[in-house]
Amino acid sequence: MGLVSIVGFGQLSILDDRHYTVMICFMLNIILAVLLTLLLFKRILHPIRQLMRMADDFKSGILHERLEFNKKDELGVLGCHFIEMTEDVEILNKDLLERDALNQAYGSAVAMLSASNDREMALSEVLAMLSMHLPVFAGAVCLHEPEAKSLFLTAVHGMNDDAKAQKVFLKHVSEELESLGHMMSLKYLSDVEFVLDGKTDAMKPEYAVMFPVLYRQEKVGALVLALHQELSPAQLDFLQKLVGDMAVAIKDISRYEHLKMLNTELEKHREKLQQERDDAVEDSITDGLTRIYNRGYFDLSRKGFIQHARRNYEPLSLLLIDIDYFKAVNDTYGHPCGDEVLIRIAQVMKKSLRETDFVARYGGEEFVCVLPHASVLQARQAAEKLRVAVASQHFDGMNGKSVTISVGLSALKDDDSDLQAMVERADKSLYHAKEIGRNCVVCDDEIGKL
Repeated sequence: MGLVSIVGFGQLSILDDRHYTVMICFMLNIILAVLLTLLLFKRILHPIRQLMRMADDFKSGILHERLEFNKKDELGVLGCHFIEMTEDVEILNKDLLERDALNQAYGSAVAMLSASNDREMALSEVLAMLSMHLPVFAGAVCLHEPEAKSLFLTAVHGMNDDAKAQKVFLKHVSEELESLGHMMSLKYLSDVEFVLDGKTDAMKPEYAVMFPVLYRQEKVGALVLALHQELSPAQLDFLQKLVGDMAVAIKDISRYEHLKMLNTELEKHREKLQQERDDAVEDSITDGLTRIYNRGYFDLSRKGFIQHARRNYEPLSLLLIDIDYFKAVNDTYGHPCGDEVLIRIAQVMKKSLRETDFVARYGGEEFVCVLPHASVLQARQAAEKLRVAVASQHFDGMNGKSVTISVGLSALKDDDSDLQAMVERADKSLYHAKEIGRNCVVCDDEIGKL
C-alpha cells in the first residue's frame, strides 16, 4: 500500500499537466490498498482469530462450539481439521464420563451384593440401580431352583406380580437360556413379553436382552432387561462385568444360606442332645413314679446340707414320712390305686412345703424332707400342715376315702457329723409315732417325754 502511494505522488509531481488523471490514479491506489487490507483480514487474520478462540474454548473444556471455515485455503482446512479434532475429543470425553458413571454404579452394585446376605433384597436393589444408570424400564433376575432345573423369579423391577404372566415369562426365558448351549455371551430376545407393573396386558419391548449368569461354566440363571434403546459398548461391558460379580455374590449367599441351615440343624441337634442329657440326668435323680427326687440323689446330697448349715450357722431339720396302712391300701384296692396315692401325696408335699425344701422318695411308701434354715418349731409347723393336707385328700380308687401319714422329725445337733444321724433319729421318731396311734408328728426330743 505504501509503495502504491509513493508511485502516485511521483506521478503527481511529474505530470502537472495531467492533474485530474493523477488524482484518479491516486484514488484507485487507495481503493486497491483498502481492498488488499480487507482481503488480508478475511483470508488470514479472521481465521486466525477464530482458531485462537476455539483453542481458548478447548483449553477451558468447552467442546460444543462450532465455527465455520472456508476450505478453499490452508487456514480454512486447518480450522476444519481443528473442528473435527474437537468433535472427536468431545465423543471421547462423553465416553469417559459415561464409563466413569458406570464405574461408580458398578462399585455401588458390588457393595450392595457384598453387604447383604438376603439374595432377593440385594438383587432387587441392583435392578433398581440399573434402571437409574441405564435405559432400563423393566428387569428380572431368574435363578435355578436349588434342587431343580426350572427357573424362578428371584428379583424383579417394574414387572407385574401376576403369577400367570410370570410363568409365561419364565418359560420363555428358560427356553432362550437353554438355546445358548455353552455360549457365554448375551442374547437379544425378540419374543419375550413383559407385563409391566400396574398393567394387565403383555408387551414386547423393542430392545430386550438376556445375560446368562455363569459361575465356573455353570448356568446359575439369567439377567433379563427391557430397554428403551440399544445399549452402548460401554454399557454392555459394564453389564457383562456386573453379571460376573452377581454370579459370585449369588453363590456366596447360597453358601451362607446353606451354612446357616446347617448351623440351624446343628443347633437343633445340640439342643436335642442337651435335652436328652438333661432328661437322662433328671431320670437318674428322679423317682420314676412320683417324679420327685429319688433315694440315690438324696444320698448324694447329704453332705451338702450339713456343710451349708454349718457354714452359715443356720438350723436344719429333717422329716421322715410314712403312709399309714399303705399295705392295706394295695391289698384292698390294688397296686394302681396305691400308685395313685403315692403320686398324689408327693404332689401335696411339693405344694405344701417351700421351694427351698428338699423332697425325695426314701423307699416304698416312705418320704424324706430336708428343711434348710428351719428350726424345730418351724419344722413341726410345716409337718403339721403337711399332715392335715394329706388327710384332706380323697381318692377315687378308694371310693372317696383318704389316707393319713405319720411323721418323724429331727433337728441338727452340734455333734452330728453327717445327715445320717438325723435320719436315724427321725426314723426312731417315726416308729414312735406309729406306736402311739399314727397320723401324728413326733420330734426326736419328745420321745422320752411322751
